[in-house]
Amino acid sequence: MAPMLQIVIAVVLVVLCAALVPLLLQMKRTAAAVERLADSAREDLGGIARDIHEVRTRLDGLADLAAATLALPAALGDAVARLFRTMPEEARTPRWVGLVLAGLKWVLNTFLRPKEGSHE
Repeated sequence: MAPMLQIVIAVVLVVLCAALVPLLLQMKRTAAAVERLADSAREDLGGIARDIHEVRTRLDGLADLAAATLALPAALGDAVARLFRTMPEEARTPRWVGLVLAGLKWVLNTFLRPKEGSHE
């Protein structure tokens, strides 16, 4: 091989190594940063998952409370609907409906009104 070709190949190899070494070192630093990011994200996502589970548990409790709270009005509504279905057609006039609703309002206000001085 000609000495000039050997010199050119040696220079090219030195330049290639000089360019590859910093590139490989930067890739190593980038990989370490990505690993730290993944670890941090894993911890953060674990906390978020716990928070979401807690929120879901609280919402389940609120749904149960809402169902219990609405059970009485739903039962009263069903009773009123059954009452109107059993009434003859001529008894379903606005006058009778108003009287039934006024009586229902009186019953609700009388028996379901919170006691004075009670704080829930």
